[in-house]
Amino acid sequence: MVAGAPSASAQSVVVDVGRGGIGDYVVVSRSNDRSSVCDEYINPNALRVPGCTTADRGVGDGWSAPFSGGIGLVAGAGVQFDIAGPWKLAVDYSRGHAAFDQTVASTNAQGVDFEKLSNELDVGQERLGAVTTHGVHGVLELYPLGRGRIRPYGGIGLGYAAMRADFGWDWRRSADPQAITTGRDQPNFDEIRTNLAGTVSRGSAEFRKNVHVFVYAAGVDFAVSERFSVGVRVRRMQYPSVDVGPYVGETLRGHVPNLRLDGSEPVSAWSTLPGTGVTAVGVLLKYHLPWGD
Repeated sequence: MVAGAPSASAQSVVVDVGRGGIGDYVVVSRSNDRSSVCDEYINPNALRVPGCTTADRGVGDGWSAPFSGGIGLVAGAGVQFDIAGPWKLAVDYSRGHAAFDQTVASTNAQGVDFEKLSNELDVGQERLGAVTTHGVHGVLELYPLGRGRIRPYGGIGLGYAAMRADFGWDWRRSADPQAITTGRDQPNFDEIRTNLAGTVSRGSAEFRKNVHVFVYAAGVDFAVSERFSVGVRVRRMQYPSVDVGPYVGETLRGHVPNLRLDGSEPVSAWSTLPGTGVTAVGVLLKYHLPWGD
């Protein structure tokens, strides 16, 4: 015979596994690079070009990488406490992994980045490998039906989690100098586009950030014995938008990532990861501890 709900002092150990997903994920980036005509490795006259020595590097520049959704596994373990009447407190540690494995074209370029994408690049693209999260969450849950074999519930809570995203970029110039129009207003135009032809700006970065998380949950438990129940739960974890960087690429237009031959004006980049929600559907196994009876 299946027992009813445990007493008010009961505690349960909970393990869960499920599948989760992240919706569209647009990474917005910017750098403190200048126009390619301001790069001494590309244009020996760079220091004499108006605007190439100003202090406002990167202001008004930027681009986006619009990735579509990623999916993966979510798993966790925790403890559930009875605290008062129909209220329970669930505390858990969980890990999630959303595989994107996507390469997309760079879009919405502004400032000098628009000039690069329009006038010199054959390929401008970003790659997102996987987004992983792990953290601790506390959720206040309401079981409105009290005792019973089938017990629906809903909950809301907070968490603290670590996020990691694998990111990369690859901007390749046309191998044909005649296809490049950057620097056409310069007296040494042919030299500039010859030096630019076939060069690559490439790199990768591992973005890491610790964030606070809002948690929303709804589910139902099915008692299968005096000690065990199984359940199905839908949980959404809402992550905020975060800024990451600075980070540095491997190569900038085919040379070390700085603008000056003397090694000055190193070039870095920054990105903004979007606020996003991870929605997971999981199966839970709960064991009611005997010392809580």
